[in-house]
Amino acid sequence: MIKLYSYGKINLFLDVKGKLENSYHSIRTVMQSIDLYDEIQLISTEDNKILIECNSPSIPLNEENTCYKAASHIKEKYHINSGVIIKINKVIPSEAGLAGGSSNSAAVIKGLNKLWKLNLSVEELLSIGVNIGADVPFCINGGTYLAEGIGEKLTKLNDFKWDYILLIKPEFSMSTAFVYNNLTTDNYNLHTNNKIINYIKHDDYLSTAKSTANTLERVVEKFHPEINDIKNIMLQEGAISSLMTGSGSAMYGLFPDIKSLNSAYDAFKGIYHQVYMTRTNTFGVKIFD
Repeated sequence: MIKLYSYGKINLFLDVKGKLENSYHSIRTVMQSIDLYDEIQLISTEDNKILIECNSPSIPLNEENTCYKAASHIKEKYHINSGVIIKINKVIPSEAGLAGGSSNSAAVIKGLNKLWKLNLSVEELLSIGVNIGADVPFCINGGTYLAEGIGEKLTKLNDFKWDYILLIKPEFSMSTAFVYNNLTTDNYNLHTNNKIINYIKHDDYLSTAKSTANTLERVVEKFHPEINDIKNIMLQEGAISSLMTGSGSAMYGLFPDIKSLNSAYDAFKGIYHQVYMTRTNTFGVKIFD
């Protein structure tokens, strides 16, 4: 049996470049691992089956689950005759832009590499990951990355370090496909002059925090203007910046100190059920024997 922590992410920056011929969108984004994680256990079996167990009723337990897809892909590619039970203890909210499903499958990929003694290189793990989802290669690596293309072209950046992050998951959820399907061409290339990557390269954390931007907010706010209410409360409570992560619906705020973070946490805890205090980290998956 192997136990893993799979960590979520936020987008510090997301600009949409345009639509590709395959109907996906070309993006330019900065993704950052955070210290909010799901716990996964992998138990090898002899019956050649893949079984998923999860504490959350909203998570599929069949072939639609990204963990199932990852395990199935590895079994087929490397002719594995063993089965596996995948136990998922969910903490990261789903359909929130936090890459919960992607990080879970990244953990399964790294975990099965060890459990089944495949001795795969990082490059081989990443090539498996991109077959499961665009965010999976990032989740295998973790840390701070520039992601381009559909999110699979990764460039390592200096680690962005921030200890006072508040995360809010509203009652509504967002489908990534829905958000991109409602994105109009006038929302392309809105942030081409943004200097956030330069600030990260120079370890200028404050300027980085002030430069966060996400084009997809424009889509979500049309259907759920509540995200602007959350943002405004964050800023009133002292956040340096507040932003939706990915395609939503989770919002986060970067706070200057523990006092303002605690104050904002208390303000939101009376409004929303899913409120988290977290920080950045430098890894996507932790493995425990």
